[in-house]
Amino acid sequence: MKLRDGARIAVVAPAGMFTAERLLRGMDVVRSWGYELVEAPHLHDKARYTAGTADVRSADLNWALTDPDIDAVWFARGGYGTAHLLAQIPWTQLDGRPVIGFSDATALLTALQQRSLPAIHGPVLQTLSNDAFGATGAVLVDDASRRALRDLLQNGQWPTLPGELLCGPARPVRGPVVGGNLTVLGSLAGTPWAVRAQGAILLLEEVAEPPYRIDRMVTQLRQSGALQGVLGIALGDFLEPRTDAAEMRAVLQDLLAPLGVPVVIGLPVGHGAANLAWPVGGMATLAMDGLRFG
Repeated sequence: MKLRDGARIAVVAPAGMFTAERLLRGMDVVRSWGYELVEAPHLHDKARYTAGTADVRSADLNWALTDPDIDAVWFARGGYGTAHLLAQIPWTQLDGRPVIGFSDATALLTALQQRSLPAIHGPVLQTLSNDAFGATGAVLVDDASRRALRDLLQNGQWPTLPGELLCGPARPVRGPVVGGNLTVLGSLAGTPWAVRAQGAILLLEEVAEPPYRIDRMVTQLRQSGALQGVLGIALGDFLEPRTDAAEMRAVLQDLLAPLGVPVVIGLPVGHGAANLAWPVGGMATLAMDGLRFG
């Protein structure tokens, strides 16, 4: 996943509309790391609740994924809309350049992983600002998340994601790691891009969803067969300010304990300030104290 010095990174918005100043400040952070950022032609378009019509978002994404002068692709933000574009991607033309994002980017990252193409679950650009701007709205990531991402891009070094055992057998398991945002994964059930956790470790995160909706989405994944044969579950943030953290833990335990696999909770991944990057499809060991890649 290491990028060359001066790599050209395409900035795309396949989903929701971003906050312009947050995006610019996040781009400045990445420029300070020695990379060149190239805006997609329709980056600043708007259409209802998405960053442009499906046609222009598709054109921008396909340009970013196939233009020979681009080395990597980075989401400006999440939101909703990436699923609109998956059927139009020229999959046979993709050359293995990494794609970085999370939240709604989970749809594309999952599709890339299924084709053994590089996918990095990590902060979107508008959350990378390292100043006080953005105290309201989208959460800015912390210094540890920025450092981990820089180490990944410059040195190819993956962080360890610490956690603790929630339920299931206290034994380590090893396999590729798949997953991302729970809502997006649930929306992919029954489609050609549905997540397949058999023989894998499934990592899940979510934001602003009360327990009954978490129950609904996990139940959907279980009943769709997506969790059949899963080796273990890793849980990132499940941020919901109206729900007591102990109640959320109890709901997750009730839902996942019947799988009979190790479930580790508290990984610094998701919509909070701690959002460490990890490789979708990368090999890792899920131990009782967290997730180790390599």
